[in-house]
Amino acid sequence: MILYEDPKIRGIESKLKKARIIQGYTQESLSELSGVNIKSIASYEQNPIKLNAASVSTVIKLADALGCEIEDIINKDKLEEN
Repeated sequence: MILYEDPKIRGIESKLKKARIIQGYTQESLSELSGVNIKSIASYEQNPIKLNAASVSTVIKLADALGCEIEDIINKDKLEEN
């Protein structure tokens, strides 16, 4: 998934939010597709490190709904901080 060249996402820190916007989903539609609570999605987008601490099944559900790899939505360089 190409996330970094699209002007719609320039300046957005959250990889999850970038992927969601690229796919054209709202937080609500991503919640429905993934089965992940909308409040959790909002929280992960506001504080991307929280997604790194989420359960593996949650991250997989989000990546599957977005049609991307887990690495496309988490910050691997921040994993050691959790």
